[in-house]
Amino acid sequence: MTKFKLYFDKDKETEWLNEMAEQGHAMTGFFLGFYRFERCSPGEYIYQIDITPGLYRVTDDYREFMEETGVEIVALWGYWVILRKKADEGRFELYTDADSMIHHYQKIRKMFAAVTILEIICFLGEVFAAVSGTDAAFGAMALIGVFTVVMLRMIWKTNRIILKLREQKGETVS
Repeated sequence: MTKFKLYFDKDKETEWLNEMAEQGHAMTGFFLGFYRFERCSPGEYIYQIDITPGLYRVTDDYREFMEETGVEIVALWGYWVILRKKADEGRFELYTDADSMIHHYQKIRKMFAAVTILEIICFLGEVFAAVSGTDAAFGAMALIGVFTVVMLRMIWKTNRIILKLREQKGETVS
């Protein structure tokens, strides 16, 4: 079975993948918003999503650590790595303390910021093309503008998560 969804929120995506697993659908692959699933026992897997240090790659140490802990790398997409573990092996959490969670969300925020900068540059290029008389530039400009707004919203949301985690730690947030 294949399902199409676009997620910019890794927490919502993780929640959805775990709901699918509860219904007996194990994710086996991902490409451009298309998730592939195969039947499994309901609740057989628990999914988590991590962010990699490089585009479409994980280190050998990361891969070995995941294998040693019974975690399977299901898909790499950009900076996302989708992981799963058999549910009967116990809890599956990647980040268990506030400091590691804050660091994780800071990496996500940094990725969103880089994408936003790239989109703003593309948007300005399309504005120039539109002013120069290229009709297709208006449509591209609108599309890039929408994605830029989505990325800015995700940066804002990630900042809120980081602030909540810092408050939970007892840090003074100003």
